[in-house]
Amino acid sequence: MPDTVIYIADTAFISMLVSAIESFPSKYEGRRKARNSYAEGEVFGLLFGQKTVRGEQQVYNISIATPMQVLMDKKDHCVSPSERHFDKIKSIIEPFPMYQYLGTFHSHPFKKDEYKGPASARCSGPDRDLALNDAEFIGEDLLELILALTYLTRSMNTGPELNWNYVQNYCGNYKYTLAGYVTKRSENAVKEVDNLICPFASSISNYDFRS
Repeated sequence: MPDTVIYIADTAFISMLVSAIESFPSKYEGRRKARNSYAEGEVFGLLFGQKTVRGEQQVYNISIATPMQVLMDKKDHCVSPSERHFDKIKSIIEPFPMYQYLGTFHSHPFKKDEYKGPASARCSGPDRDLALNDAEFIGEDLLELILALTYLTRSMNTGPELNWNYVQNYCGNYKYTLAGYVTKRSENAVKEVDNLICPFASSISNYDFRS
């Protein structure tokens, strides 16, 4: 079975991070949600790019991460995408020959005392079921990226922590872990990728912006 390698373009990562921070629950920051604003909580989106085989590696090059604006349900601990709007996004992007549907991403927002680092970005049972159902429908294995994050009372001047399938880092007062998974339809499983490469998340942190 080939190793699974993910490469995430800077613009795709920024899209995921910004959408997750924008939707992060205000109450987890000790604030009130703005009156008449939309629901806060998890974000969900689609991944597009190119998939190639290089020797013993299955390589996914993620060029676009598109957060979904229209959802069936959105809470702190779960999100339900709208199938109709899911298909609408795919119908707009997939005709471009350079963009193939590669999978989805979503966030896991946590209170500071509930955030457990990389463990907070693990693929849950519902995450697994949704990814496998999508893969079975499409007829090929797909990616699942999870961005777990929390809000700290002060900005940390600390560099990134790297592992094969995840990167943990800081952005202002937010601490986050980005982890990568891939479906294995033949095993009815979702497994950690063998190598997650995200240059932006792996190299730029709060200390780069200190004067």
